Amino acid sequence: MPDKRSGDSGDLGNVSHIRRGLMVLEHLAIKAATAAEVGRLVNVNRSSALRILSDLVDAGYVARDDVTKEFTIRPERFYGLIANHPAHEQLVEKVGPLLKRLTAATGEASLFAAPASGNMVYVQYQPSSEVLTLRERLGTVRPVHCSAVGRAYLSTLDDPALDEVLGTLNYSGGTERAPKGPLELRQRVEEARNAGFALDIDETLVGASCVATPLTHNGRCIGSIAVSGPTSRLPESRLIELGATLVHERTHAL
Repeated sequence: MPDKRSGDSGDLGNVSHIRRGLMVLEHLAIKAATAAEVGRLVNVNRSSALRILSDLVDAGYVARDDVTKEFTIRPERFYGLIANHPAHEQLVEKVGPLLKRLTAATGEASLFAAPASGNMVYVQYQPSSEVLTLRERLGTVRPVHCSAVGRAYLSTLDDPALDEVLGTLNYSGGTERAPKGPLELRQRVEEARNAGFALDIDETLVGASCVATPLTHNGRCIGSIAVSGPTSRLPESRLIELGATLVHERTHAL
C-alpha cells in the first residue's frame, strides 16, 4: 500500500509543495512546532517536512530554535512584504500622526497592532521619551487572548464570530494573570466592549501594562491602537484615564 505520509497519496496527496509551505506558515503563525509536528500537519514524513521548513528558513520567513528544535514564524519578514503597498502607505500616513499625538499627550509609548492568525502584530510604534519605558519593535507578536490589543479587537466581533475564535485559541503564552480558557476570555472581552477599551495589567509580560481600543477604517475593524508602559507608572486608574483618551482620539483618526 502507498505511504500516505510520503505526500504522494491520501487527502493531501495532490497538494503542491507551495501549498504545503503556506499551510505550514499559517500554522506557525499560531504556535511553534517541530518538524515531526509539521509533517503530521501536512501529511508528509519528517524528512519532507524538514525540506519545507529549510526552504522557509532560508527565505527568512521561519526561524529555528536550536535548543527546543521548534520552528517559529518571523512576522517582521511579512511586514516587509506589505510595508510598501499603496493601501498600507495610506494607512501609515493616517495612523502615524495619531500615535504621535497620543504619545505627546500621554508621555507613554503608543502603537497600532493588526490581527494575524490568533495573534496581534505591531505594525506601527511610537516610542516614549521617558527614561523608564518599554522598548518594542515592528513585527512584535502578542497573543490575542492576553493582550489589550487582542481583546480590543475581539470586542468588535459579533457573538458567533467571537465564539469561533475563542474555540480555536490555544491560550498559551502570557503570565499567570492571563485568561486560561474561553469563558474567562469572553468575560474580559465583554468588559472591553462595555468600557470601549481593553486593559492588560501584567498579563502579557510581568511589569508591563497596556490599554487599547479598536480602530475602524471604512466600516471594519483593522486592528487596535494602544498606549503601553511600565506597570509601576500605569496603575489601573491611570490606564482607565488613558482608555478614555484613546476612545476620544480614535473618532478623529481615520
